[in-house]
Amino acid sequence: MPSSTLAQLKQLQQSLYDKAFKEARAIVGDSSRRILSYSARFERSLPSRFVLTTQTDILDAVKQHDFILYGDFHTLRQSQRGLLRLIRSYVDRQRTPKVVIALEMFKHVDQDFIDGYLAGGLTEEAFLDGINYAVEWGFPWQNFKMILDFAKARKLPVIGINSDNAGRDLLSVRDRFAAKCLIDAAEKHPGHKIVCLIGEYHLADDHLPKAIAAEHRRRGRKGKVMRILNNIDSYYFSRQKPNSHASTEYLRLRKDFFCIMNSPPWMKWQSFALWEEMRHMGAWHTSNHEAEFDQDIDVNHEETYDVDFQFLGFVKELAGFLQVSIDSSAMESFHIHFSPRGDFISHITRDGGFDQVEANRIIGRAGGDGVYFLSRTNTILLADISINNLAEAAGQYLHGLLSGFDDYSESRSDEFLRRIIKAAVGMLASKILNPRRKCMELHHYRQLARRQRGIKGNQRSDLRARSINGILRFDRWMEIALAKGAKTITPIPRYLMLLDADSDYQFSRALGQMLGFALYKKVIANKVTTIQVKRFFRRNHNSTQSVWNDVVWLYGFMQN
Repeated sequence: MPSSTLAQLKQLQQSLYDKAFKEARAIVGDSSRRILSYSARFERSLPSRFVLTTQTDILDAVKQHDFILYGDFHTLRQSQRGLLRLIRSYVDRQRTPKVVIALEMFKHVDQDFIDGYLAGGLTEEAFLDGINYAVEWGFPWQNFKMILDFAKARKLPVIGINSDNAGRDLLSVRDRFAAKCLIDAAEKHPGHKIVCLIGEYHLADDHLPKAIAAEHRRRGRKGKVMRILNNIDSYYFSRQKPNSHASTEYLRLRKDFFCIMNSPPWMKWQSFALWEEMRHMGAWHTSNHEAEFDQDIDVNHEETYDVDFQFLGFVKELAGFLQVSIDSSAMESFHIHFSPRGDFISHITRDGGFDQVEANRIIGRAGGDGVYFLSRTNTILLADISINNLAEAAGQYLHGLLSGFDDYSESRSDEFLRRIIKAAVGMLASKILNPRRKCMELHHYRQLARRQRGIKGNQRSDLRARSINGILRFDRWMEIALAKGAKTITPIPRYLMLLDADSDYQFSRALGQMLGFALYKKVIANKVTTIQVKRFFRRNHNSTQSVWNDVVWLYGFMQN
């Protein structure tokens, strides 16, 4: 088998990176020479060599250090998630609550508001208003809220370390101020790990680490400092044999210096450009409060964020990877509707012709996943504009263009299988564009099933438990079908189809994503060629038998 598939994927990632970085740099321009100078010093301070390591190695290092400085890329959700996973793993592993979370997003003078919110004395809306979050920080609130939610649940102290003037102060001034706050926290909470989330440029040798060392000398104290970066561009592209289907890789730069790779670098620059566009059009939001949206945003208006352009760019990248040509007018025959509140009812019932029950299920999925693609009308429903959501829908749209695929049918069993294929296409496409996207596999569901044995829950957790058991039941059912040759469709258990409806189609989505990920792993292992993937995208599913054949084909990749 030719080795060109991996070369094509690498070329695709480089192309995406070049475009995203160019767009982000154009936005910054020369408007902030100080930041560009600061970033240049940061780049020069990066070690040129690294070795692969493990999360366990990083956690062992955390145990040996007093201050853990985590370099954040503020607009990238995976950056904040990386810190949250690290803190959760450390707290669970050490069985200790002795962790102080220090956040650059809050001013030091905001401490009373922070304490009040964590204690439950302030609502989310009152808290954000009190600290003037939209003006003083402004980065996507939900990305940082999950850290506070964890701190609140585990009763971990959270402190603000930004100066009174925040972004209006020199970065060097903010470093010195943050250093004082961090050491104050260490004195106030002896024996605690001080874990600091701060912009990655602050982690250069001569920036915050130097300021902490100077403050220690001034006070006659000592304290061991370690640094953790994430998704550094040069490290990503210099990896000779990356584990292309792993969601996260860990690099050791020095004994006290690490890098977590959980997203391709193009995504962080794209997230920055997206945030800038949304911020200028007034579409960013700090919470889920409906009051913050006076009206739906017309994403097709020339002065708003051009989500159509971004979506079309992903479709073209996928088409280029598959080496297929599509007429430009046909490629642009989609409709995107964006509403954080999920106001899609007219687009579903009037334009798509679905009844109210079906529309509610679709809205439920759009709200839960942030995206839903209506193949019948080539319509993308967006409740959350994110790169993964756009990439998933782009794959499903391209699949529809090439094959005429429709995920709706008069037969319930046929429709169930079609939803599996649709989800598989979406996951495959998003993994091609974002190799670090996470996906649950069969062994994860088996682990969850073991953990849930004997645990009583509420209605929501009961549905989740049923879904987990349903996936394992589907696996056993498919094994039997495959053992019999699987030449003709086997009647699908009614229980599975009812479960899919009850979960607003989350069940078939989870199954399909598993199969799409299994196919992706074969692609990067050079066991499935881009030609085979192209044939899959072009397959005409004009009968239940043809749909069944593709589900069996996909499922085979999980077995071998």
